[in-house]
Amino acid sequence: MAEVRWNNAEFGQLPSVVVAAHELKSPLALIRQLSLLLEEESLDEAETRRIVRQLSNISDQSLALVQDLAQTAHLSPTLFPLEPINPLALCQQMAMELNPMLRLYGQSIDWPKKQSAKHLVVANRALLSRILANFLNNSLKYSEKDMPIRVTIRQIGLTLRILIRDHGPMMSRADYARLVSEMEQRKSVRTRPDSSGLGVYVASQFAKAMGGTIGLIRHRDGLTFYVELPISQQMSLL
Repeated sequence: MAEVRWNNAEFGQLPSVVVAAHELKSPLALIRQLSLLLEEESLDEAETRRIVRQLSNISDQSLALVQDLAQTAHLSPTLFPLEPINPLALCQQMAMELNPMLRLYGQSIDWPKKQSAKHLVVANRALLSRILANFLNNSLKYSEKDMPIRVTIRQIGLTLRILIRDHGPMMSRADYARLVSEMEQRKSVRTRPDSSGLGVYVASQFAKAMGGTIGLIRHRDGLTFYVELPISQQMSLL
């Protein structure tokens, strides 16, 4: 197992238009393809409903990505104030919101147990939700369908680490070394062969705005993305 951590590194300036276009090209092409399928008269009612749900989910993800990218330019404490956040409650909320997408991908997620979260973190609920959503969306695309994605919460000293483990394609040592090199040179990081790294850029900026970090652990059968945030000293769930 290997681990790399983005320690509040500056990922350079805002990603170029080319990078953003790359990230949006695939969902837009899929939306067009599905729209053309809806024009076919041979589709039954069940298949039509499935395609409509898929179109809705893809559109929502694309709009969220555009909104995330816009927010990275305006991450002021006034717009995104920090407060004590219960990470377990946030995960429970996300579990309900992600149900339609899980059915679409035929995937499942193992969420953290109640006893695993004894502390609150200092964070902004909206930013932390988007970091986790970015990591989960990536895992949903690449994880094996018969292996659930696992979300865990772990205390690391005075911080809490929220980890998202998938069972996707193994990353070669060469690809992992290249990823670490890109991180150290403060470039946009590609987490998968066909990824532009835009989601990781967004997550890194959101984490930095909250005084946290993001990181990655390489496994033989997948990857673990995580975000690490300070534990709130004001209150505890003990």
